[in-house]
Amino acid sequence: MKNILNKTLFAFAVVITLFSVSMNAQTLGGLRLKDTDDGPKGQFMIYGSLDYSKTNTPSTSSSSFGTSANAGVPIGVGYFINNNDVVGVNYAYAQNVFNDKTIYKQNEAGIWYSPSVTLGKYFALIGQVDAHYVWGQKQTDDTASMKDFNGYRLRAYPLFAVFLGSGWALKFKFGELSMLDTKTKGEGWTKNYVAGISGSTFGVGISKNFNFKKKSNHS
Repeated sequence: MKNILNKTLFAFAVVITLFSVSMNAQTLGGLRLKDTDDGPKGQFMIYGSLDYSKTNTPSTSSSSFGTSANAGVPIGVGYFINNNDVVGVNYAYAQNVFNDKTIYKQNEAGIWYSPSVTLGKYFALIGQVDAHYVWGQKQTDDTASMKDFNGYRLRAYPLFAVFLGSGWALKFKFGELSMLDTKTKGEGWTKNYVAGISGSTFGVGISKNFNFKKKSNHS
């Protein structure tokens, strides 16, 4: 019963977050484009980021690789169902290595939905919701053995977009509301909640729109 209540409250919070993003953007002078306006309706979009970092000390070395820290910014493909809303599929990956040994690997795959409000010609405020299946391996004890885990993640976050021209855009993630539930083999469920703005919820990605429609020739 408590788990169902938590999920219900989280889903409600996601809806409120997306509504707030849209309302705040309109307060700043943003607008939703009409289907009759010139926009990306019917186009496809790819987006994401890849990060790598390494730290060396006299006695240890560590590195991380993935779409971002804790798989926070996925790689995705989407389709503009109108000039403001995108739906699609995405994938995220995170890996941590310590002294040349992998101690953590996490994969995520799922669906996403993203509404947006334009802020003039070159900017937009975007909300995004991800629903992911999660799986991977992690080191869980002093014997350095790796154990499998799986679970799911629900996540909502705002993005600030800067349009660069020719379909390219920079996307800045600056907050997050998420629930990650994972179950390690032989153990119980582990729940992680994130709500707010911090260094761990910040991320940067890039996107590109593709228009596969044939342009009509007017004589």
